[in-house]
Amino acid sequence: MTTFPDQAFLAAIPIQALTSESGDQGNLILLRPKILSPRWAGLLRMMKRPTFRVKLDARGTVVWQACDGTRSVMDVIAVVSEAFPQEPDTTVRTALFLRELARGGFISLNQVNQS
Repeated sequence: MTTFPDQAFLAAIPIQALTSESGDQGNLILLRPKILSPRWAGLLRMMKRPTFRVKLDARGTVVWQACDGTRSVMDVIAVVSEAFPQEPDTTVRTALFLRELARGGFISLNQVNQS
């Protein structure tokens, strides 16, 4: 049985792959192109709304801002735990959110070589 998050995932460094803009109450909005393939990128110019607008809550905003390319997943979890000390189970919840951001192409996870 595998456990999530494992040590390799916790050591990975999340890097933002998309742009964001300010939204309501200091929360962020992520701008994700509707077409990610460079082969079909020309279609984006013809679309009235070429991007999806993904609104983040306060917790998602903290996670997104912590993904600056210098912190590991474990460091991002520590930042979220500090920002929301009253919430239980921060480690698994934040790790699952980061995994979904990576699957959706919002961030890239750079693996660190552990020798």
